[in-house]
Amino acid sequence: MCIHVEVPCGIMDNGMVERTNVRRLKDSGPPSVPIFFEGLAWPVPVAFATAIASMRFEQGDVLYRDRRAYDALEGEFPKGLSAIQVQLPKRSARAAPSEFEGDRRRSSWQSEVTIELVDLAAGKSETRVLSQGKLAMAIFRGDERWLDPLCEEPPLPRSARELQQRLEQTLASFDELQTAAKGCRFIFVVDLANDASRTKAMGVEEALRATGSVERIELSPERAGVEDPHSYHPTAVVRCLVLPNRTTEEVLPILRAQLYGGASEDSSVDAENEIETSPDRFSVGRHGVFQAIPAKPGATRSEASPS
Repeated sequence: MCIHVEVPCGIMDNGMVERTNVRRLKDSGPPSVPIFFEGLAWPVPVAFATAIASMRFEQGDVLYRDRRAYDALEGEFPKGLSAIQVQLPKRSARAAPSEFEGDRRRSSWQSEVTIELVDLAAGKSETRVLSQGKLAMAIFRGDERWLDPLCEEPPLPRSARELQQRLEQTLASFDELQTAAKGCRFIFVVDLANDASRTKAMGVEEALRATGSVERIELSPERAGVEDPHSYHPTAVVRCLVLPNRTTEEVLPILRAQLYGGASEDSSVDAENEIETSPDRFSVGRHGVFQAIPAKPGATRSEASPS
């Protein structure tokens, strides 16, 4: 069963979606369907993960402002802009998210897209030509001004890789939220629109759950305390896996097996320096922050460290 502690999201004055929910997971269970990305103003199904990650919507893609419209919408249609249908570019073998790095992401962000803005209640539509970046920002923030072809081009969102470089800024937020007083934790970035990132995160968590208790806390960059949080891609989140009453020496081999291939059975572990002493060197620091749970103010050494 999935246990969540949530505070509803909201649209802020500047058009950004405020993802204030703190998600805790102690036991996994089957997800409900359809599943939508959190943190976006428009309800975007995860089926659009490749489009979101590659910054490229294509012919035939249809996005609805009301999530009910993805099923059979009954009763009155919501007034105003209610759907966006992409007419161009033509559908292609859209590249997997892992293939889009650096200049390719920027090129897609700046490329042209032809869309039809649909008002279902009024039975009207309008065709516009603008950049993929403007379309994405309208979906991310819910601000229709981005759909104006004459408005200034938006900057390319920072990537999950750039967010990972700011993990040290998130430690205090997880100190406040985690419930375990002893053990260790692994803090890392997950791009929810990237199949490889989600799969790796799932593999790490499943391996850790197979050997003990795990508390998962997931925060948006803003809630995690990262500087300039709205500059990052909205599907990038910071996840903390808290492992109560387990030492870093116990957990590091599990992380190594999931994050780095080729582990040998006779490798010994230097948890303090986060490397294997075999010729196959591994640094968990390349993947996230792995550390013993810091002692809370006033706690004794024995209270703060697993035995």
